[in-house]
Amino acid sequence: MGTKYFSDMTTLKNNPLYRIAFQSKVHGIDLYIPAEGAAYHTSRYMAAGAQDIYSSAGATKELTGKIYKEIKRLCNDAHSKKDISALMDINTWMDNLLYRHSYPIDELCSVRMGAIYSFMEDEDPDTMHDLFTQKKVAFAMGNFEQGVRSDPELYTFFLSMGIVYTPAYRELSDITTDTDYFSRRSETIAALTPQQSHSG
Repeated sequence: MGTKYFSDMTTLKNNPLYRIAFQSKVHGIDLYIPAEGAAYHTSRYMAAGAQDIYSSAGATKELTGKIYKEIKRLCNDAHSKKDISALMDINTWMDNLLYRHSYPIDELCSVRMGAIYSFMEDEDPDTMHDLFTQKKVAFAMGNFEQGVRSDPELYTFFLSMGIVYTPAYRELSDITTDTDYFSRRSETIAALTPQQSHSG
């Protein structure tokens, strides 16, 4: 039904199966999601599943957490070494890794997931094309080579939507109401990063 409806209507603007979820003032585009009672096409779920596998790839949280904590313990036990400043930097990097590990959000993964689950005006919601996903991500994050400006509000929209739709991140969905979360997180990570103060 959805495919026929899209073919007949040619756009999503007047299609009752979809509603506007976000309007980009920067790019002058509308983004749509299914209206209440409507569903995504299977191709979207498949693309989202592939994205979630990528988002969740790597060592388990428990294993990497044990490794980080052990390295941190070894660094703390090595204070008798002569190069205390280097050890302090290593210790600070461990704090950085432990902090990042507590909030396993890969922003690009979430932005891509949000782009997968929303549609541009001329996009067929019943056909999944990664070119549209790339285009939406470029609108959000900007693309210097293509001369595309970033849209911070669109970025936040995709990010928030992506966190909710990514099973690996769903436990952190409560942060989607906190628009300052990622800026505060970036500041904290910067503060935990050793500065290159040593001269060669």
